[in-house]
Amino acid sequence: MDSANERKTSGHSPCRLRMLGPLAAWRDGQSVDLGPPLQRAALCMLAAHMGQVATKEALISGLWGERPPNTAEQSVYTYIAGLRRILEPQGGRRGSYSVLLSRSGGYVLARGPVEVDVEDFERRLAEARRLDGDGDLRGCLRALNAAVGCWSGPALCGVPGPFAQAERARLEELRLAAREDRAEVLLRLNLHQEAAAALTELVGEAPLRERARDLLMLALYRCGRQADALHTYMDIKRLLAERLGVDPGETLRERYELILRADPSLNQAGAAASDARSSRPPRQLPRAVSGFVGRAEEVVRLRSLLAPWDGGAPQAVIAITGAPGAGKSALAVHAAHAAVHAFPDGQLYVNLLGATPGVERLKPIDVLGRLLRALGLPSEAVPPDADEAAAMLRDRLEGRRTLILLDDAAGPEQVRALLGLPAGTSVLITSRESFAVTDDCVQLVLGRMLRSEAVTVLAKLVGAERIAADPAAAARLADLCGGLPLALRLAAARLMDRPQWTPTELADRLEDRRRTLHELEAGKTAVRSSLELSYESLARGKSVLDRLAARVLCHLGLLHVADVTAHVVAALVDEPADAAERALDRLVRAHLLEAAGTGRFRMHDLVRLYTIELADTHLAPEARKDALLRALGFYGATARQASTVLDPHRVQLPWPAVPQRPVALVSLAEARNWLEEELANVVAAASQALVSEDDDIARRGVYVGFSLHWQLSRGAHRSEQLHLSRRALAVGERTGDREVMSLAHGQVASALLHYGRAAEAMPHQWAELGLKRVLGDRFGEMRALGNLAVTHLRLEQYAKSRECSEKQRVIAREIGSDVGERHSLLIGGEACAKLGELTEALSLLREGLALAHAARDRYHETVGLAILARFHLDCGDPLSAKSSLERSVRCALEIGYRLQECQSLTLLGRAHRLLGEPEQALSRVQSALAIARSLQDDELRHEAEAELQAIRAAFPRPDSARPRPAHLLCCRR
Repeated sequence: MDSANERKTSGHSPCRLRMLGPLAAWRDGQSVDLGPPLQRAALCMLAAHMGQVATKEALISGLWGERPPNTAEQSVYTYIAGLRRILEPQGGRRGSYSVLLSRSGGYVLARGPVEVDVEDFERRLAEARRLDGDGDLRGCLRALNAAVGCWSGPALCGVPGPFAQAERARLEELRLAAREDRAEVLLRLNLHQEAAAALTELVGEAPLRERARDLLMLALYRCGRQADALHTYMDIKRLLAERLGVDPGETLRERYELILRADPSLNQAGAAASDARSSRPPRQLPRAVSGFVGRAEEVVRLRSLLAPWDGGAPQAVIAITGAPGAGKSALAVHAAHAAVHAFPDGQLYVNLLGATPGVERLKPIDVLGRLLRALGLPSEAVPPDADEAAAMLRDRLEGRRTLILLDDAAGPEQVRALLGLPAGTSVLITSRESFAVTDDCVQLVLGRMLRSEAVTVLAKLVGAERIAADPAAAARLADLCGGLPLALRLAAARLMDRPQWTPTELADRLEDRRRTLHELEAGKTAVRSSLELSYESLARGKSVLDRLAARVLCHLGLLHVADVTAHVVAALVDEPADAAERALDRLVRAHLLEAAGTGRFRMHDLVRLYTIELADTHLAPEARKDALLRALGFYGATARQASTVLDPHRVQLPWPAVPQRPVALVSLAEARNWLEEELANVVAAASQALVSEDDDIARRGVYVGFSLHWQLSRGAHRSEQLHLSRRALAVGERTGDREVMSLAHGQVASALLHYGRAAEAMPHQWAELGLKRVLGDRFGEMRALGNLAVTHLRLEQYAKSRECSEKQRVIAREIGSDVGERHSLLIGGEACAKLGELTEALSLLREGLALAHAARDRYHETVGLAILARFHLDCGDPLSAKSSLERSVRCALEIGYRLQECQSLTLLGRAHRLLGEPEQALSRVQSALAIARSLQDDELRHEAEAELQAIRAAFPRPDSARPRPAHLLCCRR
């Protein structure tokens, strides 16, 4: 399913970067000069955020701090250019780079071409933690040795700038903690001498680290050096008092007391711990988030499931699922702490690492092993087979009330062995994946927080006074974060880091959608990173469906529409519709998409922004263009098909040959529903294409807009029609395409006529007619003459209107265009009526209506009947007008011609008024007014309101119906 030409690749050999020591780099085994100090600092910033965009603002802040020089931005450009020459000496001759990429508002160092020792270090630390959790102390020690071995001196040695200083401190803390972890593992392996030697060296480097002192005291005591252990305590007590004015912490003081009295527990590392574990129930829950806010409904629901009000057994399995950053883990921990009283036999916790970057997710046997060891089983007694271990866990939990919190599950398969535990045990799971089909499981799907809850979160984190000072800005900020707890926390972090900013200033920055995801970052925590984990999990998945879902997510960033269906996604990724639908369902289960009705899918705003970046990063320019052209081809082809089914007599505007097949629409209802549901999306897709700098995409956007002509006209979508038409005209003029220009002029004129701006429409009508004649397009000329006749009619230039309609009729009969002939008869009839040529007018109208009725052309019938009704009304014959208008309304309803339905209902109200029928008149005009308001059409609304006032003036009281007037009156001449 993966397309080879869609993913950018690089042929460059990896460049190795050393940050854990004096900064240095090698390419192909040769040392590389990284340039001046600040250029080296810029490289460190990019490498520390590998695969993420570093904005120019962030680079400037990281290099110079709060007071950058006036030349800072230009200097950044210089450093980026210098780094590109170093990292990619053979690339970029045509402005294209694959290692250090330009992205909206900043730069990104691509993963793969550059290897950084910091990533190796952090990966080995994560591996050590995993092995420790599995009870493999020897493997853990090897991983820690490898991690510590990554260092060759102080991190970022010689690199200037605030970022380097902060990153240096962070990495140094990790290094010292890793050495402490290594020493603790040595002690647990009873290698006391080695531990004492390592800790003595560490304490010499960092004399105030209490954990190192604590471990050193224990190591010395176990080596038989009690006096040295006590001296170690007295030494740090003196140093803390002299340098910081504080006493040692509680852990150190307790260790000192135990050594002072030679407590036996100090000599029994493994046994003591095991006895301690077995003597009390495990209490492994992480600390709950202080000041947890919101999710009131979910909290109550979880409490009722974990600790039922009637004292019954808790729900066996509960899964909290939702999008990345929805706050699943925080809610689970909060709910677990609130229900601890219901689980007196223990609360177990395992992080399953389902979406942790760079770390392999835990296998079922690893999870079972951790749980069994937490329940007091020695490591050597844990069965190696998952089924046996699961059986042993069930045996251990029988008769107990135990809560097991499994955080960050990759999906149901990872925890399947933990389902079916004895009654009384509850398994609480958090996951980005759906658990809807899991047996005996209640799933809570976390959506967006309520706005009030989101504002409360901001107030809790930033300060109530600061948020209360501008509640409107706080609400706007909550909306821009999409009610996503992670985004809210990051926005709050931005405000806390910038105390001079107001919520309004941050909201203004977030409204620039090119930089929204850049703003929602704090250190290595970011909305983008959270979403990236979900995408990478799919992209690297073993199943074909997962990889297709990743491709679909990537391609969705190309099409800027509110929601999508399987058919348009199928065109986008060039796959069958059923495969596209399965991929969309997979994205829903991964909580990267939301179901938006039957067969429709939409994205959270922040996910949408991420997909745009994803498409820009992962798809080559040609792949992006081809995919967008396919989607546009599908939209245009189906819009034309639906319009044809709805009214086969309307001649569609030209359309290029495309390979995309439209949706199979057979019935009027299917066609009408598709056009109504997809209209906004097709308009959005056409608008997106029309502003493209690529001529092929822009032209396709032109024709997609043209495919909507009849639907826009029928539905009185005037603003959309005028917008698309003017854009199309600009594309035609830019590309010199006379066919596009001629059609666009006609569309602009049509939209202006619908607005009642006939004078503005006239130049466009003449331009259309002139271009059609130059092109030798007789049908186009005939059509333009018909439209010109309508324009003259609206300008009350009735003689010119009749002349144009007669010319149209000549060409229509010459080329055999029945629809053109009908149009000319109806418009000619209306023009003659206005000129007072009533006999001719009636003859033309009756002929045109007869032809329309014979052809079952409901559009011309509804229009012609309305024209005939006006004729009858002007002649003082409201009864005949009423009959024509009732038929006109029925025809308009049949083809969904809302504009004509509204106009005919208003005229029908007038006919009823003249016939002395106030109730019917009021009913018809109120229906017209409702349609006008739904269409947001001021002209139609004013016409209906004017008739409504006339009705109320004619019938001031409900019982004041006037005598029915004679209807066979002589026509006024």
